[in-house]
Amino acid sequence: MKRLSIIAAVFALLAAWQPVRAADSILNDVLQRGTVRIAVNTGNEPRQFVDESGNLQGYDIDIANEIGKQLGVKVEFIRTDVAGRVAMLQSHKADITVATFTPTLDRLKTVAFTDAYTTDVLMLMTRTNRTDLNSLKDFDKPEIKIALGRGSTAAKALAKYVPHATVVELPGLADIVQALDAGQIDATCSNDGLVSWTVKKSDGKYKAISETLGAPEDDSIGLPQGDFVWWMWLNQFVHQINEDGTNYTLWVKWFGTQPPSFVKPPPKGS
Repeated sequence: MKRLSIIAAVFALLAAWQPVRAADSILNDVLQRGTVRIAVNTGNEPRQFVDESGNLQGYDIDIANEIGKQLGVKVEFIRTDVAGRVAMLQSHKADITVATFTPTLDRLKTVAFTDAYTTDVLMLMTRTNRTDLNSLKDFDKPEIKIALGRGSTAAKALAKYVPHATVVELPGLADIVQALDAGQIDATCSNDGLVSWTVKKSDGKYKAISETLGAPEDDSIGLPQGDFVWWMWLNQFVHQINEDGTNYTLWVKWFGTQPPSFVKPPPKGS
């Protein structure tokens, strides 16, 4: 009798478990709707930024547009800040986010990620006239204020490499640069692409500290949890652009450097 009860319970669980079918997936919604809603950040050059005409530009924007092209739908960009990326996915206001999004154990509790399509490494940036700030040890003091965008994973790296520095959270890059220029903060910490781009465009106003805060971290496409069909399509997309030269070409276009080793160049003769 006990065995029959166990068998009955197993069948009940199997009956209650309903895997996501293609018809129930975000993929089907996107195809039916004719648009894919992609959450992005701005003010993160050369990955995501607004040009002088008000148009979104950058490496991640090109990746997002390639997703739309492969799906055969229009891209609807939803602008958000660093902290808002998770909320956009949880609330299903966005179908995905392509916004320098690093998978972490904490984030994986609430959202899902594809495999990596790129990497970034954290760097410190300060004013060039700060001749007292040249290495990580120079920043490791309570009186040194380092600003981050809200929701940035850089806080953990700062706690490890410059634990005595004072961390200040600000809404975005514009606020950080304004505070840096005003002397309200001493430095900022961000991905190498943004730091290098900002230093290059500053006409000598800013400098990057050559020591990085740890090894490069993966950046992936984020999506709502629990949709295997949608995840499978996006993950295959990532593998395809990493192998066929698409990602390689976009990386060189925006960064002018050698991409991560898993991003392959176009086939010879293509």
